[in-house]
Amino acid sequence: MKPQRTIIVGDVHGCARELDKLVGQLDIDPHRDRVLFIGDLINKGPDSRGAFEIYRQLRAQSLLGNHEFALLKHVDGEWNWARNAKRLQKEFGHDFDELIATIRTWPGYIETEGLLAVHAGVRPDLPVAKTPMADLVSIRTWDGKGVDLQNPANPPWFDFYDDPQLVVFGHWAALEGVQRDNVIGLDTGCVYGKTLSALVLPEREIVCVKAKTAYCAIRKK
Repeated sequence: MKPQRTIIVGDVHGCARELDKLVGQLDIDPHRDRVLFIGDLINKGPDSRGAFEIYRQLRAQSLLGNHEFALLKHVDGEWNWARNAKRLQKEFGHDFDELIATIRTWPGYIETEGLLAVHAGVRPDLPVAKTPMADLVSIRTWDGKGVDLQNPANPPWFDFYDDPQLVVFGHWAALEGVQRDNVIGLDTGCVYGKTLSALVLPEREIVCVKAKTAYCAIRKK
C-alpha cells in the first residue's frame, strides 16, 4: 500500500479541466491522500462549480482565499462584490447556498508539525493566530508598519520570514511560484494561461499541468 501523502494545490480559480488533469497525473486517492487547496478555488476561470465538485469528490480541505473572503463579505452585506457574486450565483444555481455554507467553514490557515499553509502569507510583526483574516488572504509585501501590504515598491513578506517551519502559500501569480528552503509559493497562474501546481509532501515535489488557455489577463502588481 502506498504511503499517505499531503498534496497542497495552488490557486485553481475555477480551472476545473486543469484540476482534473492534475488529480489524474498525481493519481490522488481520497481514501489515502490528504488534499489541501490553498484558497481561491473559485472565480475568474470558466468552471468554478466543476472545481468545487472535484474538491468535494477528493474529500479535501481548503483554506479561505481572497476571492472566497470577498464573496462572504458581499453575502454578509459588508462589501460590494456584486459582479462576481452574481456570476457565481448563476453558475451554482440552487447549490449556491451550499457553496456559501461550505466556504464559511474554511480556515485562514492550517498549521501542523513543520508546516504552515496560508493563502497569501504571514505578517512579520504578528503571530499567525493573531493576524486579521483580511491580511492572511491578501498580504504580498511588507512596509514595516502593517499599513500597506500590497505596495510593489516594498519587499515581499517572505523576505522577512526566517523560521525553519515551511510556509506554503498562493495568491501571488505574478511571481509564477516561489521555492525557498522555508517558503513555497504555489500560485503559478493557471487562470492566466500558465500552470496549475501542487506540492507533494513529504517529498517536496512540485507537480504542474499547463493551462488550456489564458482565461483572463494577469495583474502585474
